[in-house]
Amino acid sequence: MSDRSHRRDPVIDDGLHVIVPALMGVGMLISGALVVADFVRKLFPSRGVHRKQRIARGAHGVVASVARAAGYEVEGPAFDRRGFRSRVAYVMSSAVFAAIAVGVLALGINMVSNQASQLYKNGMVVGIAVTVGAVLGLLAIQLLFFAVVHERSFAAAHLLVQTTWFGRPLAPPASAVDFAATLRMVGREGKL
Repeated sequence: MSDRSHRRDPVIDDGLHVIVPALMGVGMLISGALVVADFVRKLFPSRGVHRKQRIARGAHGVVASVARAAGYEVEGPAFDRRGFRSRVAYVMSSAVFAAIAVGVLALGINMVSNQASQLYKNGMVVGIAVTVGAVLGLLAIQLLFFAVVHERSFAAAHLLVQTTWFGRPLAPPASAVDFAATLRMVGREGKL
């Protein structure tokens, strides 16, 4: 009896009683995150536009290479165009960035002024909080500017919207006929 009590039980002492549930928990968290990410992705109106833009750029490249082989040049619009988002999107984004800016600034000041904090009277924390708060605040002001003036803004603002994430991606023409209508043939390179 004493000999049996000192042996390891292979079912109880297999060492997996912590690892397997942990892996299962991580798998459940990842699955939940993927479901939430998929739901959030469907909320955005420009869903799938980047893929359509890549396809249009590829089609334009094929047409341009065939035209080059025939001695022509093909010009067409930029298929990675961006346009103004809705005013509501700009206002909501501005509110979110303003709230984060105020939150970062308040957290930094609270950490420095709280005597129980390890960062009590640490000037660098205040500097970081002010810098991050100022950048996010300026971003909120820029987004609010786009919400107010929208498409009536000056040329530099249009350029900023067309080349950065401030603008939403615009889908290229859907049909092949509309796609072909956007392309222009430019003179021959001395060939008949």
